[in-house]
Amino acid sequence: MGKVITFSNQKGGSGKSTLSANLAVLWSNSGYKVAVIDADPQKSLTYWLSERKKYYGDDDIGINFYNFDIRNLAEEVKKIKRKYDFIIIDSPPAITFETLQIIKASNGVFVPVQPSPLDLMATLPFLQIAREEKKKPLIILNRVMPRAKLTDAMILRLRYSGAKIARSRISSKVIFAESFAVGRGVIDINVTSDAAKEIINVGNEILRNL
Repeated sequence: MGKVITFSNQKGGSGKSTLSANLAVLWSNSGYKVAVIDADPQKSLTYWLSERKKYYGDDDIGINFYNFDIRNLAEEVKKIKRKYDFIIIDSPPAITFETLQIIKASNGVFVPVQPSPLDLMATLPFLQIAREEKKKPLIILNRVMPRAKLTDAMILRLRYSGAKIARSRISSKVIFAESFAVGRGVIDINVTSDAAKEIINVGNEILRNL
């Protein structure tokens, strides 16, 4: 039975689509069957998939795409869970009825957060809503600058709120944006690069928390 993995945060620009794409590539390249659902109105993940098809060809991207009816999301996901090892959902950047349905249907909720006061303030209410749905959200610090004191301050504040924070982090390397723009993941480009190692570490931690 496949696992439904949701990347969600009401704060836009947190890196949900980038993480969704890179984790889909990691697991697909590792031999798993992967499907993605793009529930973000900006449709960044849909754009990424279209670029991936241009790069690799329609039949060789290793990742399937599913449209969905939010009214029946839970039932639709149940139908395809037996076909895939992982179903990755890129959620809307808002707390809406749609977001709640996605959270309910998920095995794991993962929350990308940039280390800034604005992102922190936007994230705390979302964490509470996820907990009310009996989920245990895991925060993934994203676009982390090296030796940033603000990151340490944010970690303390998040821990004070009771949040669980992943040990693995994603840096602010330009390669994440560059590879996303052409429909690729950092794993595709160089599996031994520092950026690829970050994705591998985050992927392993996500699996441990499902």
